Amino acid sequence: MIPFIPKEEEKVAAETRKILGRLGEGGIEPHPAPVGATCTRIGVLEGHTLSVMVETERPCDPAAAAEAMRAFRGDYTGLGLPSAPAHPILVHDDPFRPQPRLDRDAEGGMATSVGRLRAEPALRNGLKYVALSHNTRMGAAHGAVLVAEHLCHAGVL
Repeated sequence: MIPFIPKEEEKVAAETRKILGRLGEGGIEPHPAPVGATCTRIGVLEGHTLSVMVETERPCDPAAAAEAMRAFRGDYTGLGLPSAPAHPILVHDDPFRPQPRLDRDAEGGMATSVGRLRAEPALRNGLKYVALSHNTRMGAAHGAVLVAEHLCHAGVL
């Protein structure tokens, strides 16, 4: 394990705020929530694994959070896009999941697998979970293709 990757933690925090942000005049307005990250590198063939802790504004039962994740569908649902996963988030009840070799190829590598969803007592209204996604399929190759398919469908390209 490599416990430090230069500039990676700042990049993860900034990118998370952009992903959660809103498109405004002149670009993306990052979400105002504070984001912290610790990044390590462990040799696996493919798959990014995250250990996530969040604090919500209101109490959120882990079972309700799991149901919301299971019910989530991207804005591409029903558009017939070839790269779009039917279930973008898969929630596992097995405490030993997700694992890179078992779960990275879920939905053709286009789903995020979530497991160990539970309350985080150190935070007011805290939740924590482990998430895994395929770094080269969803994170790069197929992810870019899905964006292009969506833009074509919307008439932007």
